[in-house]
Amino acid sequence: MELRILTWIFPWLMAIFELLLRISLQNADASAFIGPTVGGASLGMMLPLTRARELPGRGPNAARRISFDRKEDHLAQLTNLAIWAGFTAWASSLYLSLADDGDVIAGLDRGRTSILIGAIIWIAVVVFDLARGGKP
Repeated sequence: MELRILTWIFPWLMAIFELLLRISLQNADASAFIGPTVGGASLGMMLPLTRARELPGRGPNAARRISFDRKEDHLAQLTNLAIWAGFTAWASSLYLSLADDGDVIAGLDRGRTSILIGAIIWIAVVVFDLARGGKP
């Protein structure tokens, strides 16, 4: 369980280290990247969940037979769809972090919205990881 928790906090650690680096380089808008960084790192954590785990074959020719748990295979297919939706959300978070004030909706706080999108992606990845369970 501890390894899973470390895996879950990795995107936030990556964002903190990048924030510290940008602050040390005296970047004026050092926090603008947090949303895309967390979202992108979280999507990378989702990739291992896109394939169902193989089960040992049964019956005759069991050594050559590969089988999958149907529920886990459905979750893997849902994960594939979620990655594409997350990629779209990540791209919009990236756009918000890079856009000028005149390029987006008036009154929208670009930085906070970008971070919120990254946090939502991260929450979705943790939920998918919990749904799959702790089995390798």
